Amino acid sequence: MGTTRNNALGVDSFLKKHPALRALPESAAEIMHLSGDPNCKSPQLVRLIEKDTALAGAVMKAVNSSFYSLTTKMTRLDRAVAYLGTRTVKEIVFCTCLCTMCKAADFGTYTARDLWDHGICVAIAARELAVRSDKLDPEEAFLAGMLHDIGLMLAAQSEVGQGTALFTQAEMGTGPFGELEQWIFGFKHGELGAALARKWAFPEPHLMVIEFHHRPDEAPEEYQALCHHIYVADTLACQTRIGCPLSAKDQTVSGDNLQAAALTAEMVDEVNARLPLLMRLHQV
Repeated sequence: MGTTRNNALGVDSFLKKHPALRALPESAAEIMHLSGDPNCKSPQLVRLIEKDTALAGAVMKAVNSSFYSLTTKMTRLDRAVAYLGTRTVKEIVFCTCLCTMCKAADFGTYTARDLWDHGICVAIAARELAVRSDKLDPEEAFLAGMLHDIGLMLAAQSEVGQGTALFTQAEMGTGPFGELEQWIFGFKHGELGAALARKWAFPEPHLMVIEFHHRPDEAPEEYQALCHHIYVADTLACQTRIGCPLSAKDQTVSGDNLQAAALTAEMVDEVNARLPLLMRLHQV
């Protein structure tokens, strides 16, 4: 294949070598639980956020950003949560929790920040597509998009040399991304991500997306619509080359993908055109 296999490990061996990956930050675990509760109310979120100064700071920074253009700076967390709404606050808190798991790393042409930006881009695209299709919960779609490549992010930053080899070979077009992963790491990122999601007791829809977002037809039938949805969002994000565009650069969106995700070509084109702007607004 034109690349050197760097002591590749299977998923179980990889996790034994990197035991710290098994522990999900407490705040992230709690927000994942709340994300699956449709009856979650603002006071529950406030109590969760108050435990963590980083989370509280992220919420206050967001509400006082230029995006909301408040005439008076907001200083109380409970009022900020009420103003933003539970959906937005969940997204802020969960993104902050995930960010704590993302360590700075340089993979040659790409960095850990590029992997992070790709996840954000997929999440935004998934949410926008869900709003237009009206077939999926936009919040569930956003979180699924954020999580879809968690295995890739954690594998690459845990073994920077192998991550660099993977991205370099993929950029050169040495072979399909999944085959390169299998050769260099001994597994594909969906396998590692799914193994971790099971250990962390993630909700089943998110676990299925992590495992099957590159092969949605193989997902259990009840989760295929969401997996196809994230497949489309992932493909769009890679086509726009926001963040690291390599994992789905060879993917194409077919009519079958659109039908399975309850999307139309017009919806996809509209979101695709808006993605760069939506990314800039999210980073304000």
